[in-house]
Amino acid sequence: MDKLVAFFKNVWFRRGVAIASWAYTGFMIWVAWLSYAYYLEFENPVPAFVLYLFINVSAMGLMILSRKQVITQVNSYILPPIVFIITFFGFGNWYLVIPPVVVMLVLFFVNTSNETLKTVLGTMYLLLFVIGIVGLIGATRFFGEISFVGPYLSQRDLNYEQLSKDEDYRLVRYLEIATDRNTMSYYVEYTGDDFELPMGVAKKVVGCKRIHTAEYTSLTQNFVEWKIRKINGKDTEVLVVDGKSVRENPYLEKPISSTSGSGSSSTKSSNSSSTSSTTSSTVISSSSS
Repeated sequence: MDKLVAFFKNVWFRRGVAIASWAYTGFMIWVAWLSYAYYLEFENPVPAFVLYLFINVSAMGLMILSRKQVITQVNSYILPPIVFIITFFGFGNWYLVIPPVVVMLVLFFVNTSNETLKTVLGTMYLLLFVIGIVGLIGATRFFGEISFVGPYLSQRDLNYEQLSKDEDYRLVRYLEIATDRNTMSYYVEYTGDDFELPMGVAKKVVGCKRIHTAEYTSLTQNFVEWKIRKINGKDTEVLVVDGKSVRENPYLEKPISSTSGSGSSSTKSSNSSSTSSTTSSTVISSSSS
C-alpha cells in the first residue's frame, strides 16, 4: 500500500498526468467547434451523455491530482475562454455545457498557482461570462432567438430530411411556429463535412444555404423537392422550388430555369448551366476545405 501511495505522489508521475490532461483541453476545443458549426444528433442521447460526463469527471480527477504542477496551472487558465465559447454557442443545451463548466470552476479554485494572478484572471473571466451571457440573454429577449449559422437549430424538423441521389446534399426543414406568421424554411446542407460520433452523428450546418421560405400549412406539403430533369440533354437531379423554378446546384443564388417541366434548353440556358457547374465546383471545394 505504501508503495502505491508513493507512486501516486511521485513528481514525475504527476507531471505525466499534467501533460496527459492537455488532451482534455484539446477535446474541449473540438467540442467548442461542434457547438458552433454542427447539429448533433444521437440515436440514444443518454449513453452519449454518460460517456461525455465520464470524460469530464475523469479529466477533473487527473487535474486535481496534478494541481501543483505548473503545466496543470497553465491549463486551468486556458480552459475558461474555451468553456465560454461552448457556453455561448451551446446556450440552452445544458447537457453539453454544464460538465465542462463544473470542471473549469473546480480546477480554477483548486490549482495552487499565485493567488494574485488567480484573482486577476478570475475577475477577467467572470466579467467575460457575465457580459457575454447576460448580453446574449438580453439580445434574445429583445430580438428573439439568435442564430450564428443561419437557421435556428431548435426549430429543425427532426422528421424531415431528404438526401440528394449522390448524397452530397441534404435538404432539411425548419418550422417557425407560434409567431405572427408561421413559416417553414428549407435549407440545403453539404454532407461532405459530416462525421460519425459515438452513438450519434455531427451534421455540419455552418455554410448551409436557404432555398425557400413558405407559409406554414401542413407538414405533408413539400415546397422543395429533388427531381430528375433534362439539362443540356442529360438527366440531372435538381431542386424544384415551389413547382416553379429549378436549381441544379443547391448553393446557387439564382435558379437556372424559370420552369420545372421543360426538357429543352436554349443557348442562354446552356451558358447558365455551364456557369452553374463552375460555381458548383467552387462551392463544394470551399466547403470541403
